[in-house]
Order: sequence, then C-alpha cells, then structure tokens
Amino acid sequence: MEGAEGLILQGCGGDLTEWVDGINNELTENGILLNGTRFSGCLSFRHEGHTCLFFPFTDDIKLDGGKLAQWRLQTHNAYGGTWLSDYVTNKLGGFITEKQKP
Repeated sequence: MEGAEGLILQGCGGDLTEWVDGINNELTENGILLNGTRFSGCLSFRHEGHTCLFFPFTDDIKLDGGKLAQWRLQTHNAYGGTWLSDYVTNKLGGFITEKQKP
C-alpha cells in the first residue's frame, strides 16, 4: 500500500459496519465528505490488541482535507485517528518494499 493514504481509527470495537456508517455520517455532517461521497472499501486489522479501521483516500472520495485534519486532531482522544503513512512509519517500521517481499 506504499503511496496510498487514508485515515486510520484505532480501538474500534463491536460491529465494524456501524463504525463505517457512523464515521461517514459524522464526516458528512461536519462538511468534510462532499458531494454525497462516502468511504467504502474500508479495511479492518488488529495491531497491539486493538481493532483498527482504514478509510482509504480514493479518487472517488471528495473531501475537505483541511476540515478532516482538524477533525482528526479534535477527535484523536476518542478515535486515535492518524494518517496511514504516519501509522505505518511509527507503528510498523515502514512499508514493505519489493526487495523485502519473499
């Protein structure tokens, strides 16, 4: 996923579909998701005992990046939000390169 970017939320318990729907609704209500777009194709993974959700930034997502950055900082204590590139660098030691793949 090197070169990709998105939002990671940490500590998502319960029904992950409810999380995706809830975050999409919250971002829409806050004027972050634009033109009726919604995140889809979200992925979940576990790391350090936490269930995390990855909301990928794809070409079909229209959003206000400045508002999203503010929202991420304001809700960090609740959601543990971080960017994919920061998470991979700081928690996983970086992206796997072609030379590292078996």
